[in-house]
Amino acid sequence: MKRYCKEVVVKTQRVADIVVGCLVALFGILIIWASTLITSGTRINCARNLPDDRWHPAAHMRKRARREVLEHSRADLAIKWPDREGVRTILVVLASIACYIALLSRLGLPIASFLYIAFSIWYLKRSKWLLAIVISVITAAISYFLFIRLLALSFPAGPFLE
Repeated sequence: MKRYCKEVVVKTQRVADIVVGCLVALFGILIIWASTLITSGTRINCARNLPDDRWHPAAHMRKRARREVLEHSRADLAIKWPDREGVRTILVVLASIACYIALLSRLGLPIASFLYIAFSIWYLKRSKWLLAIVISVITAAISYFLFIRLLALSFPAGPFLE
């Protein structure tokens, strides 16, 4: 009795892994650089960095500074619940994400991304519709060429692009 063994060919995504790794590293560098530019609305906790020397002549000043920093930082933790307009915006965003996910398999990644991004920019930013369309077309084209053509990932291309 002979057994025939089928040869299994596994397609590697090594290029995709390298590109995604480089993009994640670049994104991390971008975040670190952007965090250095944040100036408004932040308080530096200098009092926490001071040594805790109780016998130092300025120890009482450090304790007072620590207490003031803690009082200010607790006040910043209060988050106001969104008003009626905010709740409506949250619900519309969640509904648009659900529509994006539902349309992704039917229309494909580029077209579904175009529709989602165009609507999101138009609705959330309240900007001109032409700007939303231009940004959406650019994003859809980049997603098509990067993820479907270049990296050959298994995203649906859509009925018009297959």
